[in-house]
Amino acid sequence: MKRSTIVIAGGACLLVLGAAFAGVSLAGGQGTAGARSGAAAGTDSTWSFPLPALRGGGYSSLTGVRPGGAWPTLPRRVLGPVQPIFYRHDIHAGQYRMPCLYCHNNAGNSWTANIPTESTCMGCHLVTSAPDTAGNPNPEIQKLRDFYSKGENIPWVRINKIAEHAHFPHMRHVNAGLTCQSCHGNIQQMPRVFPANDVNRMGWCTDCHMRRGITRDCTACHF
Repeated sequence: MKRSTIVIAGGACLLVLGAAFAGVSLAGGQGTAGARSGAAAGTDSTWSFPLPALRGGGYSSLTGVRPGGAWPTLPRRVLGPVQPIFYRHDIHAGQYRMPCLYCHNNAGNSWTANIPTESTCMGCHLVTSAPDTAGNPNPEIQKLRDFYSKGENIPWVRINKIAEHAHFPHMRHVNAGLTCQSCHGNIQQMPRVFPANDVNRMGWCTDCHMRRGITRDCTACHF
């Protein structure tokens, strides 16, 4: 699908301005901590994602993909639940390198990682419609605009949920420099998000704490 250079440029300008107000770096994956982790892991410094590229069902390849160019090719198997809007993380977080905290901004100062509001999405998509050769906007972006114009929330299907008897404070992990990909997998390669790890497997969490020398006191998570 071809897209207008002028429209994409307008969206990029909004993205840069929005990121500046949000206090995050577009070049750093999910901020400066993500950039440092990426450099330490020996990944391509222009992407600054800390995990090596993955292949197979559910993952798009970002090789040769650059902002303003062709979108990443969908994998043969697109994993994850069907959502009301086909929001592609491999385009937003991968191709356009949008930091996680630009959309999920509560993760740095709250227990939960928020779902972005429709107005956050429309900050770019008021001008960015990814039209086809006939000038028709991308149908998924049109769905977003319809929800926004009606004042309705998008009924997203939840992917991960911590059991009620445990707590996971996102802000403590994010502010400690842990990347979102550490728990959620290579989000930047996922066209449709799927659970890359079992977030309720306690051994997985305690193993991480043991490797990092972090408390394993029961009351740290169960209270």
